Amino acid sequence: MTDTTATAAVIPKASDSLTPTKRMLIMTALVLSTVLASLDSSFVPIAFPDMIDNLDTSTAMVVWVALGYLIAATGPQLFLSRIGDVVGQVRMFQIGTTVYALAMIACTFAPTIEVLISLRVIQGLGMAIFLPFTFALATKVYPPSERGKALGIMQSANAFGFIAGPVFAGVLLDAFDWNAIFAVRIPFAIAAIAIAWTAFGDALPKADVKRASTYDLAGAILLTIGFFGLLFGFNRLPVEDNHLEITAWLIFISGFVFFGLFLVQENRSENPIVPLHLFKNANFTKAAIAFTAVFASFPVYLFVMPILLITGMEIKSWTVGMVLCSSAITTAVISPYAGKLADKFGAETLCFAGTLFAAAGYLSMLFIHLDTSVLYLLVPMILLGIGTGLFFSPNNSLLISNVPPNMAAIASGMIGTLRQAGYAVGFAVIASMVTALQDTYEASITKFSVTSIPNTDAHTISEFFEYGGVWSPEMLVSMFHMTVIVCTAMLLIAILNSVPKLKLDGFKQLAALGFAAVMGVGGILVFGAVSEIDSRLMSETVPTARAHTDSNVQAWAWKTRQHDIPGKVAPANAKQAFIDNCSACHGDNAQGLKGQGANLVASAFVKRLNDKELAAFIKSGRQPDSPDSTMKLLMPAFDYLTDEEIEQVIAYVRSAK
Repeated sequence: MTDTTATAAVIPKASDSLTPTKRMLIMTALVLSTVLASLDSSFVPIAFPDMIDNLDTSTAMVVWVALGYLIAATGPQLFLSRIGDVVGQVRMFQIGTTVYALAMIACTFAPTIEVLISLRVIQGLGMAIFLPFTFALATKVYPPSERGKALGIMQSANAFGFIAGPVFAGVLLDAFDWNAIFAVRIPFAIAAIAIAWTAFGDALPKADVKRASTYDLAGAILLTIGFFGLLFGFNRLPVEDNHLEITAWLIFISGFVFFGLFLVQENRSENPIVPLHLFKNANFTKAAIAFTAVFASFPVYLFVMPILLITGMEIKSWTVGMVLCSSAITTAVISPYAGKLADKFGAETLCFAGTLFAAAGYLSMLFIHLDTSVLYLLVPMILLGIGTGLFFSPNNSLLISNVPPNMAAIASGMIGTLRQAGYAVGFAVIASMVTALQDTYEASITKFSVTSIPNTDAHTISEFFEYGGVWSPEMLVSMFHMTVIVCTAMLLIAILNSVPKLKLDGFKQLAALGFAAVMGVGGILVFGAVSEIDSRLMSETVPTARAHTDSNVQAWAWKTRQHDIPGKVAPANAKQAFIDNCSACHGDNAQGLKGQGANLVASAFVKRLNDKELAAFIKSGRQPDSPDSTMKLLMPAFDYLTDEEIEQVIAYVRSAK
């Protein structure tokens, strides 16, 4: 999430000597960089399904495209905002915009998921350098009497990027692949660099007059390393067999160690980046925890929901973008009235009401199933938008009003860090949960299916894998509902910390955290008990099983049909049939050739089709402009092949690794 708060640095008087043209040029630079940064918050998660398919990666890896960005943008941000006192806010803005824009351009051409993650880390660092100064510089462009206008322009720019992101991402993904969400912004990135370095001139001071005597570099380093270690553990340990890896545990434990060292450093630093004494105020602590918890709950609709809608329900990305942006639009409509209502009913009351609306939005997501209409999808989004619209402004007022006046700017600067930290933690937890559920279901169902079982169960399990396995629509719905429960439990922490006049300090905060954890785990267990994904559930959701006479059979061992067995052995002549007809585009190992053909081993499209459907597809081919085509290349029709030859090709693809 982007940080749109003012920097803690001292802001000098506005320059009244700026011409209208110069003022417009400077504001264009600030607005353009802000919009580019806010777009990233809503652009990237929608592209995750396409990244998984085209970069031949997994959910556990692709989430680091967002996590790496968030860590780099969060850890050093408060420290870098103080460095602006030395280097100058203008210079920091110019340097940060350049780093951010160049990294964003490079992301377009990333050949592997590892390279993309590395570039996103650099991009996040660039954002941490420039974003803290956008609002502060905007207030210098206008005289004091018009600073409200400046802040309004910047808030609108940030809101526009966040609202427009899902819509534009949807359009691009319908027509192209994930590279397009970066490529389409290249002209704007180049323009942002050019305007940033030419707009200011000598209009604003390059460095502020007041400088601190010391800068907490050690605190920034410790916070960033600690943050990485904690997020790494939250994301990786529950996945696959990583809990057996000592390296993973050491990184996770080091996160706690470095975070503890960060707290020690902040207590003894002359100029800490996070003044810990602010948290001695119970009301400030409540507001900060509530704010962080709200953002920790967001991955359910910014990460998991797009995967369900695009991959599971096969809704066009454009439509998904419109659904998601309805929440941001509602927030933008409600927010201006929230301040007035807070003055009338109290800020805590508005925050409490906001969290209840958000919780209602999350709970209404439990009624989303494969046959849910697009119109219903707007219900949880609008409820969530009302909730966040009522919550944010009053909550920020509580944060600022519960610190000494001379610390207000520092508290304001912390808002962005709390926001990104909360979202990053929630993202890491939910991503690991999704991956762990996939691993658990696949392992348990596979283990169950290799023994002799009743024919009905064997057939439904075979159908389950044939129609996508852990990426099947039914599985995605189940995982989505589980993440809804967990994110609602996270939101419960915000609800408890928003109850008016409720005292929560020390032990009570730990008790609230424990209560939320129990509710989350309990909710998952109850959900699992009433909607277990077993043969009964699958028999209701997958195509009707064909009748068979055998009373007990091996899974996938039907005499009347060839089922798709993970890792099964293909006939000896299958590889040659594939090489003769398909290797020119897809390579001898079926993993694709750059610019020629897709990776068939990792293709979600191939996994989604059964053998009969895939054979029909091979015979008929596909045009480059087909909505299902990810590479936009012609798939020729192989209608001249015999049924036996096509069966051999399919058998080889199914067995390839």
